[in-house]
Amino acid sequence: MRTVILNVDRDNDFGEKAGISGPVIGYTECYDAAMRLISTDPEDSDANALFGALKLYEDLRKKGEDVEVALVTGDSDVGSTSDIELGRQLDELLFPSGKFADLILVTDGAEDDYIIPLITSRIRIKYVNHVIVRHNQNIESVYYYIVKALKDKKLINKLIIPLGLILLTYGIVSLIVIVLTSVTLKQVSVQPGNGAITFVAVVLGVYFLEKGFELTKSIMKTLRAVHSYSQETRIAFLSYVVGISLVIVGIASSWEYASSGFSNGFNQFLVFLSIFAWWTYGAIFAREMGIGLDLIVNGKRGMNKILYGLLFSLAIAMIVYGMINYLRYVLGFIVLEQAIVDLALLILGIVVAVLSSLVNRYYNDIVNINNNEFVLSEPEED
Repeated sequence: MRTVILNVDRDNDFGEKAGISGPVIGYTECYDAAMRLISTDPEDSDANALFGALKLYEDLRKKGEDVEVALVTGDSDVGSTSDIELGRQLDELLFPSGKFADLILVTDGAEDDYIIPLITSRIRIKYVNHVIVRHNQNIESVYYYIVKALKDKKLINKLIIPLGLILLTYGIVSLIVIVLTSVTLKQVSVQPGNGAITFVAVVLGVYFLEKGFELTKSIMKTLRAVHSYSQETRIAFLSYVVGISLVIVGIASSWEYASSGFSNGFNQFLVFLSIFAWWTYGAIFAREMGIGLDLIVNGKRGMNKILYGLLFSLAIAMIVYGMINYLRYVLGFIVLEQAIVDLALLILGIVVAVLSSLVNRYYNDIVNINNNEFVLSEPEED
């Protein structure tokens, strides 16, 4: 009886990256699939695992064993959706019953706990062969999986970004407690262990968020846009210059106001942040207005996005200002009457943010509907 050497791609990288639908049966077909995927993404472990299955097929054929090689693919929506699709393809591959006596599973080891029950419910697994694309399986394979996870959008959205937010929040709160304690005691009061944990939490939090939101790419994109605007002498470039100037002036002005009118160091820091929030909005306002004027001069569309950006950034400034000043009330730096005004500003900022988001989504839906109607009504060419 024949043995099937099976490779399983649970998250459907073969389909998403190379346009290959499972099941793929036969040496030539599987080799072509592996080549197409590794040509698209040379670092994908699924392609290397399939090459491992092909190598095992060649070795067993040389020994005179009757074997076949096959690939089944799941779905990018990993979970019940992908497992249902895997079950369907396994049924197509294995049935009618008796086509294969047993099965050799070749994997990269990452999804064994989920794949094996699906297979054993249909056929006996002879053994499992792991293909680790590193020299040291104990150390370098772990490093490889970590690096791959940092490039996986699904894992980033579900794990990396929340973990980064947790670490950064813990680090900032811990840092605030250290600063507040030091100000209260009028001396630096921090244990080396707590300081190290705070520093590591902040660094890891910033790193994970940078990976999740691709901040480096956003910064580089902004720098390239500024460089492009400066070469083309657009009005928008001048707005960037004004915005940066407002930020610099805002830092100096906010600190001067905070340091001259308040004695407590932590209160000065909070006042600085609350005042600087409005300077930051002024810089955003100048930039957006410059971009909007550039669109008008060049006859381009997109003013709705400019207005949405102005409203949403205004809402953020109101929320930040209100939250910081409410924190000042909690710490006893301001009286209740002022805190009520700041709390009202905070609530108003939330309302403005929600309303601007709803209006922007409603407008985008209308635009999409109109575009779809235009495409459907466009006459066909003869």
